[in-house]
Amino acid sequence: MNYASRNVKAAPAISLAEEEDFSLGPLRVCPSARQVSVGERREIVEPRVMQVLVVLARAAGAVVSREHLVERCWGGRIVGDDAVNNAIVKVRALAGLSEKPAFEIETIPRVGYRLRAAAKATTETKAPETSSRFPRSPSTYAAIASGAFLLAALVFAGWEFTRSGAREPSIAVLPFRNLSSDTNAGYLAAGVQDEILTRLAKIGSLKVISRTSADQFANRSPNIQQIAKELGVANVLEGNVQKSGNNIRINVQLIRAATDEHLWAEDYDRKVGDLLTVESDVAGTIARVLAAKITPQERAEIAAKPTNNPRAYDLYLRALVFANKNEPTSLQTACQLLTEATRLDPKFALAWSKLVRNEAYRHFGDNLATVRKGAAHAALAKALALQPELPEAQAAKGFYLYYGEMNYLAAERQLRFVNSRWPNNTEAMEGLALVLRRLGKWKESADVFERLIRLDPLSKSDRLYLAIDYQFQNDSARSLAVIDRALQIWPDDGPLLSEKAGLLSNLGQLDAAGDVLKNVHPAPDDGDELGVFGQYFWFRRQYAKGAAFYRGLLALEQQGENRDSVTTRLRSTIGDFLQKQGDEVGARENFSAALASIQRELKADPGNTDLLNSLPGIYAGLGQNGKALALARENVRKARALKDEFALGGAEAAVSDLQMRFGNRSEVITQIARQRVSPELLRLDPSFDRLRGDPRFEALAHSDRR
Repeated sequence: MNYASRNVKAAPAISLAEEEDFSLGPLRVCPSARQVSVGERREIVEPRVMQVLVVLARAAGAVVSREHLVERCWGGRIVGDDAVNNAIVKVRALAGLSEKPAFEIETIPRVGYRLRAAAKATTETKAPETSSRFPRSPSTYAAIASGAFLLAALVFAGWEFTRSGAREPSIAVLPFRNLSSDTNAGYLAAGVQDEILTRLAKIGSLKVISRTSADQFANRSPNIQQIAKELGVANVLEGNVQKSGNNIRINVQLIRAATDEHLWAEDYDRKVGDLLTVESDVAGTIARVLAAKITPQERAEIAAKPTNNPRAYDLYLRALVFANKNEPTSLQTACQLLTEATRLDPKFALAWSKLVRNEAYRHFGDNLATVRKGAAHAALAKALALQPELPEAQAAKGFYLYYGEMNYLAAERQLRFVNSRWPNNTEAMEGLALVLRRLGKWKESADVFERLIRLDPLSKSDRLYLAIDYQFQNDSARSLAVIDRALQIWPDDGPLLSEKAGLLSNLGQLDAAGDVLKNVHPAPDDGDELGVFGQYFWFRRQYAKGAAFYRGLLALEQQGENRDSVTTRLRSTIGDFLQKQGDEVGARENFSAALASIQRELKADPGNTDLLNSLPGIYAGLGQNGKALALARENVRKARALKDEFALGGAEAAVSDLQMRFGNRSEVITQIARQRVSPELLRLDPSFDRLRGDPRFEALAHSDRR
């Protein structure tokens, strides 16, 4: 075979005169003099052989493709097999100049070569210390001029650094393209991408970017360097799938982002039923090429074949596409497909495991007795009976404990176990972070979200969760910093802008909050954004303006879907503003309409927590104080029984609000002190007007506590 460069962007040919000296174990290599020495022994090396040695050594453990060698050492000219093979033989011979071999050159079939030094290679210019477990990019050395320039080059190349300074191999699996004439075959491309990513994610030494972030590039032009920069990786896997009848062709290309070099590419022609062998082979080859350390257990999990039934596996791939949308209708479809897959192959533990998560998520908040009789409970028992050590089954157990039984302490233990065994599983990591919030472990939750964002950098929701975690730690500065970093990526995003406006309002910076809200245009069902607008009008004491704003949204809703859940929120907020204005007739009309809406909703969904939490305020607006307080205290009891600190804070605040309405000053002040309500809020919120002048309240409102 003849080799010519396939690189999109050609790398420069090696100039030996410009290369710095370095060591390989006991060998001293002087490229400019074409000399290799050990002690008093010296050997002059052919120019081409020295170039090959330099390219392999500068890669410091990374795989170098034959194409890259041709490009850097032969200037990209057409070169036969013999020329490359002879150069490699001569380089290998140099390892024997020392008493013990100074290095070895490993051949990676169908890919290229990797030089492994007996001792760590060094250069005249010292680079930051890195773990020998991870490979060094060839572009690292080419950029060495100063410490700062080196760091910039490494960031450009997409390498990631941990706090200890160690570099880790990293990859993003971009959405596979569907080249089939049948557009309905698109699920195959998405499913194959997902399964390859899942297998790679089981390699603990490899940083694998989440599917949700990688999928952001589905419809963007393939500028690999820019994509890698945004995702924080060194390598990118592209692929396409073409289906014709029962035959399928899969093409994959592994690219080093810094140079656009194709490290490895392969075409697979298979029957649809043989997809599993492709996914395992791709994951295993990538691990070898990127020099990722892989344990025997990880190797076995990558190679595992979950089912021998092609039709069941096809249904499973279809289900993945729907499940990844993570909204009620698509989750229901995914559950139906997975149920059919398990009917076709009752021993399909992977499908049982996926069914657990989807069913549990669909029924989050349902009555526990109902959950334990449901499909999620039965599917979990089946998955654990079939393959108790399957990582997906262990993750399913964590999701079931969280979403199904709301047993947050047990879910924490289980998801920590999953996270330690499967550190790239972003869904389990997010589940752990959310469970920690439920348990009131705000700092630990924030730490997990920080790690999660490294693997899922384009997830807006995780950045919002992190900002809220910092708010619970009374760290508004860090919360604002998180939001501002997110706004650099999504400058016009309504939820991010409204979160920033809410933070500014809580800090008393109402003018700045108002400026931000000018760029937010919520719809009637944008609950969180509307809450910030309501807070802003409330703090400004612009009750008439607030009522008019929500009336406009109510009119839009009534002209459209006219959903009871949305109507309930809009009506009750209008009632609050009107009551504050002194319009008791208008307030009662809106509170009555809100109650009618919520009662209709509760008939269909009696366990809906959001609806139940809204009831106390509506009853209070109607003057049914005893009923309102009893319901609010019941919500507190439920949150305590679940050990749900996240829900408990809101439930206790609702009780305080009601007691304030009813004039229970002493008890309210005690609760404010216990809940550590910020002084800014105490000074701003009209809800506290009845407490003003009380020495105990004034002391809290003018303290410097954070």
